[in-house]
Amino acid sequence: MIDTIYFFASREDICNIFHEVEREFDIKYCMTRMDKIVGEKGMPNMEFNTIEEIADDCHAAHRIQPFYLIAPKTEVMKIYRQVLKDRDDVERYCMNHTENGNSVILKGMQKHEDLTFDYYVHINRRDETEFSGLLFKKVVREIKRNCVRIKCNTPVYIGKEMYKSKKELVFSGERCGCITVTEADEAKEWYRNPNVRAFSDKPFTEQLSFLRDVFRGKVLKNYKEERDIFSEAFQMYMVASAQVWKIKDLSFLKDVFGLFDDDVRVPSPSGASSAMEYLCEASVYAASIQKPDGMRMLLECLCQIPEKGYFCGCEGIVKLLLRKKYFEKFKMSVEGVTEDTKKLILKILEGLNDKNTVNQRKELLEMLKFIRA
Repeated sequence: MIDTIYFFASREDICNIFHEVEREFDIKYCMTRMDKIVGEKGMPNMEFNTIEEIADDCHAAHRIQPFYLIAPKTEVMKIYRQVLKDRDDVERYCMNHTENGNSVILKGMQKHEDLTFDYYVHINRRDETEFSGLLFKKVVREIKRNCVRIKCNTPVYIGKEMYKSKKELVFSGERCGCITVTEADEAKEWYRNPNVRAFSDKPFTEQLSFLRDVFRGKVLKNYKEERDIFSEAFQMYMVASAQVWKIKDLSFLKDVFGLFDDDVRVPSPSGASSAMEYLCEASVYAASIQKPDGMRMLLECLCQIPEKGYFCGCEGIVKLLLRKKYFEKFKMSVEGVTEDTKKLILKILEGLNDKNTVNQRKELLEMLKFIRA
C-alpha cells in the first residue's frame, strides 16, 4: 500500500486533477506556514477552498513552496505561533500534520533554472482516518487518470498538458533524479554538464573502459577531492558505475567481470562501499531481475573473473548470493549450471568463512556434493 505518489503537472493539469477531487469531497487547502508583519490586524488567511486559489502559488518561480494540508472544510485546524529568533518584525503561524491528522499532504512544485520539479501527495498511514484514506485513494486515481505514465525504475507520472511539451523540459524528482523523456516514453537520465551527457550516450563497452582507467589510477586520481568538487570525471564515474545496474543483455557481464581486481581500493561513487563491492551488488541485481535464467547466466560468467579478482569478485558475488534475499534463487540456479561452474562454486564455498551465512553455505555445500556424487 503506497503512502506517497509523485507527479509532474502544469497549472492546468493540477487543476484538472483536483477539480475531480473537489466534486467528490468537500475539502479545503491549508497552508502549513504563513508569515505576517507584526502589527497587522487579525490572523493571516491560511485556508483556501479551491485549487485555483493556490495553483499560482504552487507554480511561483525560484522558491521552495510550502506544504498544504488537504482536509474537510468543517475541520478545525490547529494553528500555533512560531517565534522567529532572527527577526522581530515577522510573526509566523504554522500547522503541524501530526496535529491535523484527518488530512493528506500536497507539496507544491519547485522551479529552479532549467529544471521542472515534481509534486507529491502523501498520507501519514499511522494517523490515517477513514476520510483521509478515501481522499488519498481518490487523489491517486485522478493523478493516474490525468497523467501519462513514463517507464522508469520507479513510476513517473507527467500531466497530459505538460506532456505535450516533454521535448523542451528536464524533469527533476526525488525518486527519478533528473530525466528527459524519449519518444518511446522512457525516462533518460540527464546531466547538466554537456560532456557528461555525451558520455552517458556512449556504448556500454566504452563506459566500462573508463571504469578500468579509474581503477588503474589513470583518471580520478584524487577521489575525495574530485568527489568534493563534483568534477566532470567524477560525474562520468557515477554514470558508468550506474550502468551496471541497468544491464539487460547479460552477455555484458563477462566484460564487467573483467574489471574485478583485488588490488583496487577506489571507493564506489557514493563512498559507502568499495568499487568492487559495488560491482558485485550491481551485477547480482541485474541478473536477479531477469527471470528465469538471469541467475544461472551470472553463475556461468564467474569463470570470466580473472585470478587477480578472485576474492573481491568470485567470493564477493557468492557471499551476496548466500544472503536471504537471493539464496532461494541461488539454490535453484545451481542445479542448472555446467559441471565446471559447479566445481568453481564448490571451491568458492569451501574457501568462505562468513559467520552470517554459515547455514546457507553448509546447505549448498551438501547439495552440490550430492549433485556431483
